[in-house]
Amino acid sequence: MRRVLLLNVAALSGSQIGERTPTLKALAERGTLTPMVPPFGALTCPAHASMSTGLPPSGHGIVGNGWYERAHAKVFNWGRSNHLISGEQMFEAVKRRAPDAKTASLLWRYSAHSAADLKVIERPTYWASGQKTFDFYTEPGDLHGRALKALGPFPFPFFWGPLAGWKSTGWILDLVKLVLREDQPTLTMAYAPFLDYDAQRFGPDDPRALEALTTLDAGLAAVLELAEASGVDVAIVSDYGFVAVERPVFLNRVLREAGYVAVHAADNGEMLEPGLSRAFAHCDNQLAHVYVDDPCDLQAVARLLAETPGVARVLDAADQRVEGLSHPRCGDLVCVAERDAWFAYPYWLDEAKAPDFARCIAIFDKPGFDPCELFAPPGFGGKLHLGRRVLQKKMGLAVPFDVVDPDATRVGGARNADRGDVQNGAVLLTSWARPEAASLPLEAVKQVVLDRLFD
Repeated sequence: MRRVLLLNVAALSGSQIGERTPTLKALAERGTLTPMVPPFGALTCPAHASMSTGLPPSGHGIVGNGWYERAHAKVFNWGRSNHLISGEQMFEAVKRRAPDAKTASLLWRYSAHSAADLKVIERPTYWASGQKTFDFYTEPGDLHGRALKALGPFPFPFFWGPLAGWKSTGWILDLVKLVLREDQPTLTMAYAPFLDYDAQRFGPDDPRALEALTTLDAGLAAVLELAEASGVDVAIVSDYGFVAVERPVFLNRVLREAGYVAVHAADNGEMLEPGLSRAFAHCDNQLAHVYVDDPCDLQAVARLLAETPGVARVLDAADQRVEGLSHPRCGDLVCVAERDAWFAYPYWLDEAKAPDFARCIAIFDKPGFDPCELFAPPGFGGKLHLGRRVLQKKMGLAVPFDVVDPDATRVGGARNADRGDVQNGAVLLTSWARPEAASLPLEAVKQVVLDRLFD
């Protein structure tokens, strides 16, 4: 039985591998490079679940980075529990064939409570006082102490938000090296999100995003060197590529103006009431799940959205089945954006009535994904306020993390939902030779890795 490291490098495309990325280029030349087709929508959580299970979202149930639960009348984003996934996962398949094999899941989505022997996932500590302190969660518990002693605290402010950058991914790669050296798993799966940040901020072709490629490639060199010295085969896979965007599309504002979205005028701003809304959209990059309360409204809502500038397609239940997306968690309708557009979550029509979380890093409170959280307010004042809030958070003070510039027009890139654009989509590089293919679905990663593990 062999050993394999499966490293998800977010937002890497085959077209980006070249002179700027000598480490990745050398890996591809001695092994195999294959363009990959992500699950419909090209989002992190569905991609991770598809790679782990070998199933499309209709099979494993992770239809987005979040979804609406009707029984709770609440949107849930960025879950961590592995129990949300249906289907046999890669760790379970390894244990079934080799019960004594050791496995590790490092920052992979839905790592908590999985069948992996070693698990690490970002998770703040939430105090009864309302304060939040930065931390990470491990199974078994002693791994937390080992990682903390060797690597220091997880640099949470650099994992997401205006400060998001290399420090968090550098910490994760150091964790990978620590686990490879000390624990020597048969299978290690890890997530490195660094390329995600500047591709969203500025667009995939911006010089700052291209410079990030060089930084990432240099950081991977030590990991690949250790893997080779330890006899560990390496598979580097991305979950999607990026496309440059210019237009935010506010589906919830369109729905609200048509009378479908309901809000509550709370003391801290207008709050979306999903359980009272006739229809609302959970927006994420170039995909949006639209939940319609009354089936009698479906056709009217579909027509309204199809006529909205920036919307390329509106999928009904039959279309969703064709795309491998059909699942009870899905929206009754699913919108796909035009190539230069993306879906923004805001639903309020008057900025004076915006909810207090609009200027906060609040990934669990918003009915969708908000890339504006990567931007601090412009100017020296914005930087000063950001620094003050980070310091207050480190001190454990219960203050709002209101460090976000909510100007959606600043966003330069979105995850590429065009599954036919394989050169600017996901990619798989392996240190071993495999049969050439024009492209493979991301669901094939599970079998590729299992075939290598068991030779």
